[in-house]
Amino acid sequence: MSKNSIHNKLHKYVGYGVIISLPLVLLSAVEAIKEGSQGFTTWLSNPVGGIGFLAFFTAAIWYCKLELDEVVLDYFDGKLRSTSLIVNRLVALIVWFTVANTITRLILG
Repeated sequence: MSKNSIHNKLHKYVGYGVIISLPLVLLSAVEAIKEGSQGFTTWLSNPVGGIGFLAFFTAAIWYCKLELDEVVLDYFDGKLRSTSLIVNRLVALIVWFTVANTITRLILG
C-alpha cells in the first residue's frame, strides 16, 4: 500500500484517537472502581461515561481490525484474502455491536 492510501490515513487517525482517549478512559474507570462494586456499572450507565467509553472502544476495535487487515493483505491472496477480510470485518462489527448494545441498554436503563 502506498504511504498516502486511505487505509494508512484511517490507521493513523484511529491510532491518534486510541492514544488520546486511553488515559481519559483509564482514569475514569479507576475512579469509578474506587466507588465500590457498582461503581463501574454506574459509570457506564452515565451518558458521559458510557459514550466516552464507547468512543474509545470504537477506536480500539477499528484499530485492531485495520491491523489484522494488514496481516491478511501481506500473507494471503486470492479467495482466502477476500474471505479473511470479510470475516475480519464481520467479527469486528459483531463485537462492536455487542458492546454498543450493552452500553446503550445501561444508559437507557
